[in-house]
Amino acid sequence: MANVAILYGGRSGEHEVSCTSAAAVLNNLSPVHEVVLIGIDREGFWYLQDLPVPVPDILKVYDESSRLISVLPAGGLTCPDGENLDIDAVLPILHGSYGEDGTIQGLLEIARLPYAGSGVLGSAVAMDKDLTKRIWLQAGLPVVPWRILISGTDSTDSHALSERLFGELGTPLFVKPANSGSSVGVSRVKDARDLKDALNTAWLHDRKVLVEKAIIGREIECSVMGYSAPEAYPPGEVIPAGGHNFYDYDAKYTDPDGALLKVPADLPESTARDIQSIATEAYRAVEAGGLARVDFLLEKDSGNIYINEINTIPGMTAISLFPRMAAAGGLDFTAMLEKLIEGALNEFAYKEGLSYKR
Repeated sequence: MANVAILYGGRSGEHEVSCTSAAAVLNNLSPVHEVVLIGIDREGFWYLQDLPVPVPDILKVYDESSRLISVLPAGGLTCPDGENLDIDAVLPILHGSYGEDGTIQGLLEIARLPYAGSGVLGSAVAMDKDLTKRIWLQAGLPVVPWRILISGTDSTDSHALSERLFGELGTPLFVKPANSGSSVGVSRVKDARDLKDALNTAWLHDRKVLVEKAIIGREIECSVMGYSAPEAYPPGEVIPAGGHNFYDYDAKYTDPDGALLKVPADLPESTARDIQSIATEAYRAVEAGGLARVDFLLEKDSGNIYINEINTIPGMTAISLFPRMAAAGGLDFTAMLEKLIEGALNEFAYKEGLSYKR
């Protein structure tokens, strides 16, 4: 038994996704644990929440000032009356900015609280799609060809820019913010006009934007868990439907008919093994830990495997692939959460055992 804090909500554009994932986590957490539910509002304030009975499909964040939480360096979390919250492990179910990017992880490190998932470095690197690709490329892993454009430096009106990007990467292209998730700000473009609009949309979310070659083929995903000896689970497949050209935000979270999710994916055994092996290498290369979902593109004509991106706090909603792939590998949702909590405690014990003295 442990006192487990679930952090959810947050300042990112994925606030609602986080609230939905946290509801699924709360609903599947073993009843042997005591739960401390902490909601983070859109301004970034933390509030202690009552446990809802029954658990709804999506949690809300109630911002009562009397339940405001403070972070105490080396002392955990406290309430306004000075009471210290008794927490053994934290499950940060926070997607995107200020949750998946190393910021929360750093805060929990300062507070000396065990937490599940990647550390500061792994979270920050994996959040930046450009840096992640550079590391994977250096490690000899197959990545989708891309270019970077910076807001204020690269003009959206440049005809030469459009010609260069389509000439180098082909048609169509994908445009996406470098630091975002859940397909927020992502567009599929076919011409110069689409490109300009897509860049302006992506720059609303980040000053650095990726322009990627479109790989025509299948979208395959693979769950990975662990720290020093990570394990990859059977891959799943996302098949966009309902008029969606790719697995966009609506297909992921709002349109029940937006995609067909197949677990395990219908793949030759050798291809599935290759994907699991590459997923584990990709996970290690960015120093991910605890859990991550590695996304792939399997090119239709060549059969080539490309890594698309990695998500260190993947969706945990009722239709998310991560828990389904873990279940296909023998870990149901509750067992998967137990593995995360155990990993958080072991990783914390390891870090506490390191010497920080001369």
